[in-house]
Amino acid sequence: MAEVKNINALSMESIDLDEVYQQPKQGKILMNDDIVFVMGGHLQHTRFLSEGKIYQMVEPRLILALKGHADICVNLQDCHIEKGSVMLLPTDTIVEVKEISEDARVVAIVFRDGMDIMDEIVVSTSPSEFARLMRIMYLAWDFLQIKPYRTKTVQSLLQSVVTDIQYINDLEEGNTKRGSTSRSHDLFLQFKRLVHRHCTHERSIPFYAEQLHVTPHHLSAIIKKASGKSVMHWVNRATIQEAKVLLKTNNAMGYEIADRLNFPNASAFSKYFKRETGMTPREYQEKMTL
Repeated sequence: MAEVKNINALSMESIDLDEVYQQPKQGKILMNDDIVFVMGGHLQHTRFLSEGKIYQMVEPRLILALKGHADICVNLQDCHIEKGSVMLLPTDTIVEVKEISEDARVVAIVFRDGMDIMDEIVVSTSPSEFARLMRIMYLAWDFLQIKPYRTKTVQSLLQSVVTDIQYINDLEEGNTKRGSTSRSHDLFLQFKRLVHRHCTHERSIPFYAEQLHVTPHHLSAIIKKASGKSVMHWVNRATIQEAKVLLKTNNAMGYEIADRLNFPNASAFSKYFKRETGMTPREYQEKMTL
């Protein structure tokens, strides 16, 4: 079986920023109560990340790769990062660092407040798209230094970067969900928060509909319109991610995970896992050792 790995919470509150400022490879750093903004930093040379460890993001993050390369796992999916790659990492994203090149440099923002990122996105942009995103980032960097601090201006600029990355990703996936109404999108965001909070013990459409004060039929229609996918797609996706994290980090037995995820028994959990992933929990664990 694979070596048991612990999940390390990664939060700006646990990082000694005075130590970070003293490290020459960190590039430039600006911070306030809303964000931490790193321009041209190399995360390998801080206590932010270490190769071979698994982290769970406490705050959402936006990262643009300026040069070099890295191989990481985002929510158990292997990703290769190089110049022009951009990442949106929501709260509670699971990240495993496999390798970061010595010349890797990024622009990174940790959002302490004021930004909702609901889906993890790792996507490669064209040179023109990346240059456009960087122009907005440089503008946000400049506004961040103006006194008094123009909160709404900086948040609007960074929201435009997030929105454009989501649009680029949707084009790549052939989606049109950003064309949904604001009300539908707001309901979708609320739904995603609820799924994240309750998927370990609630997997029925009526439960989420009741929490959102809508009918099950209305919820199904709105989520399909806003995301292009069904309610159960999102519920199953969140549940399987929880299960995979337990299998990968704890080598937990089927009956243990069945209990933690509110399945009646190990057999029911195993059938559910195989239906969603095409392999049994044990096969998934064995795959992790290869």
